[in-house]
Amino acid sequence: MANTEHQQLDLFGLPIAEKSAPKKKLTPTYPKPPKMEQPAEIVYASEQIVVKVKKEEGKRGRKSFKEIDATVDLIEVPDEQTLSQKLYYSISEVASWFKVNTSLLRYWENEFDILQPRKTRKGDRLFRVEDIKNLQLIYFLLRQRKFSIEGAKAYLKSNKQKIDTETKLVNTLTGLKEFLLALKASLHN
Repeated sequence: MANTEHQQLDLFGLPIAEKSAPKKKLTPTYPKPPKMEQPAEIVYASEQIVVKVKKEEGKRGRKSFKEIDATVDLIEVPDEQTLSQKLYYSISEVASWFKVNTSLLRYWENEFDILQPRKTRKGDRLFRVEDIKNLQLIYFLLRQRKFSIEGAKAYLKSNKQKIDTETKLVNTLTGLKEFLLALKASLHN
């Protein structure tokens, strides 16, 4: 009898090689999408340096102390003359000045007795000039002086006049700093 070999055929009837090298699995590789850089707000620019604040839109949750420290000097509360033009300001407007969430302002309202914004029938909070000044005091104690909530409450009860003068002084110095930075930028141009 003749030696007949039986060959194994694949689906299409083609012979399959018995000793073939193991085939590598091909996994599709997709190009990674480029990272979208968040636009950075330029705070100060000169020929030598540019100071930018990076905005992170999608981040949720509490800010780190480093992030809080970076935004402490960037609050944009208008001066008293501008504030006195309107009787009431909405909570979203006030929160945007302090660069905080509205929920934080509502929390501070519950914690501090000196904050008493007027509420409409609907429940919207309307802040008076007095409330905004009190918010500046609270913000100064909590964010710049790093008081705890309880410590800030106690300090406000015992040293209200002293903290008023300190806040005015800080606001004046911040305005002076902004003026000097703008002057420096104009001298370089």
